[in-house]
Amino acid sequence: MVNWLIKRLGQAVLTIVAVFHLTFFLVRFMPGNPYQAMVAQLMSQYPGQTETARQIAELRMNIAPNDPLYVQYFNYMGELLQGDLGYSISQSEPVNQILAEAVPWTIFYMSIAMVITFTLSICLGAVMAYYEGSRFDTAMTLVAVIESSTPYYVAALLLSFVLAYQLKIFPTGARYPGGAEIGLNADFIIGALYHAALPILSLIVTGAAASLSMRGNSISTLGADFIRVAQLRGLPPTRIALRYVMRNALLPLYTGLLLTIGFMIGGSLILEEIFKYRGMGYYMLEGVNNRDYPLMVGGFLVITVTVVVSMLVADITYSRIDPRAKAEGSNQEVYGSSTGVPLRTQLKRYVQRLLGNSTAGQYRRTDGGAKAQQRFLGKEQSIEVNRKDVIYRKVDRSLYAPLKIVLSDWRGLVGLTITLAFFVVGIFGPAYVYSPTKTFDFWISPLDGNLAHPIGTTNTGADILSVMVHGTTPVLIMITTGAFATVFVGVGIGTIAGFRGGATDRVLMTLCDIVLSLPGLPLIVVIAAIIEPRNPALVGLVLSVAAWGGLGRSVRSEVLKVRSQEYVEASRAMGVGSVPIIIKDILPNIWPYILINLANRARGVIFASVGLYFLGFLPYSSQNWGVVLNNAEDAGSLYTIDGFHFILGPILFIVLFSTGLILLAQSLDQVSNPRIRARHAKSVDSDNESV
Repeated sequence: MVNWLIKRLGQAVLTIVAVFHLTFFLVRFMPGNPYQAMVAQLMSQYPGQTETARQIAELRMNIAPNDPLYVQYFNYMGELLQGDLGYSISQSEPVNQILAEAVPWTIFYMSIAMVITFTLSICLGAVMAYYEGSRFDTAMTLVAVIESSTPYYVAALLLSFVLAYQLKIFPTGARYPGGAEIGLNADFIIGALYHAALPILSLIVTGAAASLSMRGNSISTLGADFIRVAQLRGLPPTRIALRYVMRNALLPLYTGLLLTIGFMIGGSLILEEIFKYRGMGYYMLEGVNNRDYPLMVGGFLVITVTVVVSMLVADITYSRIDPRAKAEGSNQEVYGSSTGVPLRTQLKRYVQRLLGNSTAGQYRRTDGGAKAQQRFLGKEQSIEVNRKDVIYRKVDRSLYAPLKIVLSDWRGLVGLTITLAFFVVGIFGPAYVYSPTKTFDFWISPLDGNLAHPIGTTNTGADILSVMVHGTTPVLIMITTGAFATVFVGVGIGTIAGFRGGATDRVLMTLCDIVLSLPGLPLIVVIAAIIEPRNPALVGLVLSVAAWGGLGRSVRSEVLKVRSQEYVEASRAMGVGSVPIIIKDILPNIWPYILINLANRARGVIFASVGLYFLGFLPYSSQNWGVVLNNAEDAGSLYTIDGFHFILGPILFIVLFSTGLILLAQSLDQVSNPRIRARHAKSVDSDNESV
């Protein structure tokens, strides 16, 4: 255990160093010159003293801008080792002082929201899984899907419109009452909670995605032997759901909770901009807007250290949550093929079997490179394979039967209908609606009953429905490229790391840690400023850059549990190679979790792209939902009832599409989960026989 802890600490230090160097050099590729901006700012204080202004700017930024980049790096590192993060250009204060003041406020309101959301979600998800298929499960799933389909910044806009601007119940734009005495007194604490109420509510009402993940994990656990034993003992269903099911399905969510402690700082960028809440996200946004290198690098460093420490705590405490995932064993034991056949050869043979190349003559099995024909009762068994029959069975097993299961569930039917409807709208819709540049009367409201404009017109007279339909196509391209790229990389790395263990696990998890430690939205903003992506597919890939690390770690946690099961050990003892074990034994049992994450990542791409377009950090190459939301906010739709339908249009499209994706993933859970698939086996076999 001591050796593992030393290695894990070294991995954490390596992660911090790697992320710091990456961000230090990356921000310097952004367009704009912060040094010249600071000199111009100082010239107003020292008129006619250009050299003095330059010297002060160099001193405050800890760099000499005319020196080579490597000289600037060593100068900055020298100051950093003394604890000096530099001087903020935009705020005219030391970065240390800004971060020391801002970070506690972000942690304050997000910690409250996170604890409430996580506690409710894990309990609710376990109970939903135990009563799977009941009215309670159906009703709570629908509520959770709608809540989790709503971006936190959309909830923030709606809460602001109703509770702040219309009813004037809650304030915006401050962290505590202006006249309160700062300290541990009732007036200050109550006032701080009052001013943070809207950000907290925005996160709570949209945080139900964890309950859906918990439900998916719990369903995989319900078929275990210890659950049946608990039922035979006559234990109350609630106790089984909360104690037995919840405890064994908690590990990935527990990991996510600790990672959220770091992510909540980087992810606060949009929320704090909406409420003008001066936390970490607010100052990170200020740093990006003003090309404030010291503030950006200092913020990146704080978030990196927070995330790395959280992941270290998660690794150390794994065994406390799930005894099957031993920290030491998972990092020392190496799983591989017991046959000694190279991984590349195993993969090649497996692909050949899938294509039917090895079944044309005799049914063969290769063991250690020696070919042996199978015999039954001393006679060779020749298997005549009809290629058409093979193709039919594969299509029946992989397409028809799963589709039948999906359509038999209301979630699958509704989710598939919504998802396909959006693809139809995105592909064919623009040909059947008005041009987004065509204008009509200004501010036509849907309450006017004008059927030609069912959701009204904008402040410039454009038909909102037509604008949204034209904006659907680039959104579809972004989520397709972004979601599949994230899932492909994350699942591949997480599965290999969890199955192989040892040095492979440490290297791949270090890579995941580096990606995880990169502040998501701020990093995307920096990359977008450098490359200015205008193609929707490129935007989707940019949004996936920092997204697959968390999935890789979560998948690894699932694989650590599955690889110790008896059937996996039996496959290894029989000499089955690593690739067949992973594909046939590992992946099918974690597939529900992968599907949930695919839907969540598609939802995440929608949320991130719309949010960044809303803030204006992605270049406007075409109309999309984020651009429409930005235009609606600029038109003042957030502040008046007469124009609120403008901002309501993109909100409805975002929520409806996200709802369809999550419902579809919930139904696919039934197809890929072995326990649920067995439940449908009899009806599927009957259909196959009748065909």
